[in-house]
Amino acid sequence: MNSLIKISVTEYHLRLGREMHTGEAPQLRGFFGRAFADEVLLHHHQSDGSLLYTYPRIQFKILQKTALLLGIAEGSELLSKLWLKVDHTIIGNENLPVIESKIIKRIETLGELLKPVSYSFLTPWLALNQKNERIYVTEKSRPKRVALLEKILVGNCLSLSKSLGYTINLQLKANCSQLQEVRCALKGVPMRGFIGSFQINFWLPDKIGLGKCVSRGFGSLKRVNRFPHNRGDTK
Repeated sequence: MNSLIKISVTEYHLRLGREMHTGEAPQLRGFFGRAFADEVLLHHHQSDGSLLYTYPRIQFKILQKTALLLGIAEGSELLSKLWLKVDHTIIGNENLPVIESKIIKRIETLGELLKPVSYSFLTPWLALNQKNERIYVTEKSRPKRVALLEKILVGNCLSLSKSLGYTINLQLKANCSQLQEVRCALKGVPMRGFIGSFQINFWLPDKIGLGKCVSRGFGSLKRVNRFPHNRGDTK
């Protein structure tokens, strides 16, 4: 069993001129990407126009009708530099002043555990790619659908760990039996998402995203357990 690792996390909260809607997270991301075009972590487009294929270090979210940018590792450092430089945002055609902003910094842990931890999704988890969508729709058995989601969730954690330089030695086991389907949309395109609670023997930072489109606020989670069980040492 590997020790847990510590990573820096920064929450950049923005109270704008009106309450925000969950679906406006992509527009928030678009504003920051244009305003700070030289910062690749904000938009994932490299100088040659190619995409940066890595787990997003900055994630744009709307939680409780308020804008939130979550910075992870090097993304945490970038948000700490940018937060006093923003006095307004542009959402669609609307110029919204920043009424109040604040930064919350913390050190989080991440890694494998001997026992499962409970989480709940704050925003829909976009688990299915095109291939898995076909499998999910074709499969009518609820247990087999849940098993597919559990396999995908484990894969999400493996991909996240690899991106952050953490090696998993234990077998990860997930329980997605409490998740429910929801219909959502991304840029007007209907999507199948999942909300509810799940369990996995892996410790994840609060508000981090899993699945597709995490930079646009999807798949944001919250821990239900306060402390991990049998988590081992951190490093």
